[in-house]
Amino acid sequence: MGRITPEVVQQVRDAIDIIDIAAQLTSLKKQGRKYVALCPFHKEKTPSFQIDPDLGLYHCFGCGAGGDAIKLHMETSGDDFRTAIESLAHRYAIPLPADDGDYQRPSLDVTGALEAALHFFARELSRVEMPRRYLDERQISPELRQGFGLGYAPDGWHLLLDALRSKVDMKLLVAAGLVGISDRTERPYDRFRHRLMFPIHSTSGRLVGFGGRTLGDDRAKYVNTSETEAFKKGSLLYGLHQAKRSIRDRGRAILVEGYFDVLAMTACGLPESVAGMGTALTPEQAKLISRFTDRVVLAYDGDSAGQGAADKALPILLAAGLAVEKAPFPAGHDPDSLRLEAGPDTVKDLVDTAADALQLTLDTMTGGGNLGPTEQAEAAEQVRKLLGAVKNPITRSAYARTCAQRLGVDEELLLKAQAAELFSRGLREKADGGLRDNNAGERRILQWLLLTEQPLPEANELPLAEAFLNPSLRKLVEAFLELYRLEGSPPTPRDVRDAVADDPDATAELARLLSGPPPEEDKPPQDSLASLESRWFGRRIQQLQAAIQAAQDGRDDDALRALLAEKADLVRRRHPSMSGRFW
Repeated sequence: MGRITPEVVQQVRDAIDIIDIAAQLTSLKKQGRKYVALCPFHKEKTPSFQIDPDLGLYHCFGCGAGGDAIKLHMETSGDDFRTAIESLAHRYAIPLPADDGDYQRPSLDVTGALEAALHFFARELSRVEMPRRYLDERQISPELRQGFGLGYAPDGWHLLLDALRSKVDMKLLVAAGLVGISDRTERPYDRFRHRLMFPIHSTSGRLVGFGGRTLGDDRAKYVNTSETEAFKKGSLLYGLHQAKRSIRDRGRAILVEGYFDVLAMTACGLPESVAGMGTALTPEQAKLISRFTDRVVLAYDGDSAGQGAADKALPILLAAGLAVEKAPFPAGHDPDSLRLEAGPDTVKDLVDTAADALQLTLDTMTGGGNLGPTEQAEAAEQVRKLLGAVKNPITRSAYARTCAQRLGVDEELLLKAQAAELFSRGLREKADGGLRDNNAGERRILQWLLLTEQPLPEANELPLAEAFLNPSLRKLVEAFLELYRLEGSPPTPRDVRDAVADDPDATAELARLLSGPPPEEDKPPQDSLASLESRWFGRRIQQLQAAIQAAQDGRDDDALRALLAEKADLVRRRHPSMSGRFW
């Protein structure tokens, strides 16, 4: 696959319909020239999700999500920008450039190689009795096998290679993680041999890889496709593309550990189940879940390893804003083994009666309150750290109050310690470059530039793009000024949208700016301009001073003279009477 060019992005943008994509996620209602709906990204009772079909942009006034149709696809599928373009191009039959600049059919890319392997594995499963007998023993019905696309990789080093060699280029088979190259002989070989194959999809349903469960004595029980641009284990959840509708409908997701557990849960009438990829849960995976629900049930194995994994997953899920419950599977059982031994109803009852996971964990930490002073202090510190992951302050306070009572410590002290931690974290986030306080003023200026009906000054009299600290806003200002200089007149919002088509974050900022009411000022927002100018002046003086010091240390007289002249000119132009004016 070659470079994603601006021309390709524009072709995809022109082909897709944001209404078509949004209608698959939520029910739309026409309101004037726009559409409104319940936001697909967070729970709400009153519609705050707005779509402008003319500009192809969406914005949620509740959670702040926004962007164009490409960004909407990315947010609901988990695809990165490049993968989203490839997926949408494939969906709308738009040819993509190959590495040599020629055009190729979408079926001849890495996705095409994976799909060819999918058909091969499915055919082998239908042909070979042994893997079917294994699935029969585990009570995986033919309907379930077909629904999840299960297959079989036969026991041979070149059987997949021989079957696909004439159809798919070798480089694509290697790039797709299906074929490896021997370090010793430098010859290709099948990576999956004598394994039950589980296709793995992105949230949008795009095939991105496979997981293979050994049916022999291989020490590696499970092997996944090697990491590729599209297949990143930490950013995927097995079964999510199939479960997402059930998750939305039922208001919860069930998180299990293994592929067979997902199949078992589905067989028990719990199709809202998803699994990690054989590694510890990641913040990216928790965020994926939060896009479809605000509630998750942990249904991990009942052994010590499973409970340890659940303990590690809990703060990650809480930090994603999820309410977490925990199903108490008995020791030695996972959802699949319990289904086979005790039946589907037992599994379903355990999940449906799951208790609050944080409360269960806090109960364990507090030890019933019978602790000595040192143990109380240690438990309080553990509680403080765990509560720090809870986003809702009311919920956090309620948990803290209960824990303080059980620990026998002063509630106010525990809450103060928690508040101090949250305050310190906020300072760290701000120091890390959040700069959230500056964004409001920058947005006011840019919104005025885009929407005012008053004549604007010449482009060289407008604020410099480098004065905007928010990267997405700066990108929009750069595009606005460049188009203004090229055309000789202020660009329209549509022109700016097209200019930043390859930047989803800038597009999201643009959607936010355009979703609000037009600015009321008949003049530029003077207070925001004054703040912007003052901040830019201070930063530029600091930069010049550092450069001057470096020129002095390096005895670069020519550079020193130029820098001193620029500093003197800047100071001369910086005058109180200019504050709040365009420069």
